Amino acid sequence: MVGIELEENEEKILRNFVKKGRKSARELTRARILLLANQQKGGTLR
Repeated sequence: MVGIELEENEEKILRNFVKKGRKSARELTRARILLLANQQKGGTLR
């Protein structure tokens, strides 16, 4: 698995992006994948 580490502001942007849900399914899925990958690295998913 590719390791990533999002900064706090990047994670917040992605969480808001997914929360609003007004994008294509592909964009939302990619955002969720980034958040989950970050969570695996010790980040938080709120």
